[in-house]
Amino acid sequence: MKNVFWGVHSALQDNAFASVLMIGDSWWWYPIDNLATEVGALFQDEIFVVIGHNGAEASEWSQGMRKAINFGFDMYASGCKALMLSGGGNDVAGQDDFLRLLNANCSSATTVDQCFARIQPDAVITGIMNAYREVIVRFRAHNPNAAVVMHNYDNAWPTGKGFFGPGTWLKAPMDTAQVPQALRRDVFKSLVNKLHVAQVALAKEPGLGPGPLVAVQTSGELPEDPGPTDERWWANELHPTPKGFKRIATNRLQTPLDQFLVG
Repeated sequence: MKNVFWGVHSALQDNAFASVLMIGDSWWWYPIDNLATEVGALFQDEIFVVIGHNGAEASEWSQGMRKAINFGFDMYASGCKALMLSGGGNDVAGQDDFLRLLNANCSSATTVDQCFARIQPDAVITGIMNAYREVIVRFRAHNPNAAVVMHNYDNAWPTGKGFFGPGTWLKAPMDTAQVPQALRRDVFKSLVNKLHVAQVALAKEPGLGPGPLVAVQTSGELPEDPGPTDERWWANELHPTPKGFKRIATNRLQTPLDQFLVG
């Protein structure tokens, strides 16, 4: 049974009624496999409608994607059981976005914090959380009681591997800023951890309920060993393989979603 629809119009054409709305980036949309597909496979009695696109930034939720999201909310939000958000990765990954986080020359850094520019990455994380907060408030206008579920990606390897050929998400900006090799993985791990900490704080904010907000820590699920040359878990420097996406969905998202989607 087809139960995951990419785009509101595709669901409407199939007369599908969404029980879960998913807004976000390539972790919902990646063409080889993605977290939306794997979550949908775990909950085959639910209908998932995905809004967004590959490369989407959280900042687009109130800008370029605003009309599409509002249309999805108008069509489905009042009757859905949950809203799932995937955002923030593209706000930091890439040559331009990552470089704004880093000092121009990190070659002498011996700690992760010494690699980051002044007030970063906190300033960027704050902007990402503002985007989360704004879209949740808009959702709550339609549905005050449904769950909102967030995730924080996983600890990717800055290998320079892209979808086809070289990628420019992590390694390239680290090369430009001369981040020491020994710190590169920890720099990105620090970012996804800070995203989770911010999501946990957001989930405790008054005024975003009364429905529950759940911050799922997906980082740390994919094995640390073997390292970056092993492709069983990572397809490239930002996206897991199908095996990786399935593991994250099963081990990190299934249990939190059970309480809202089962029964």
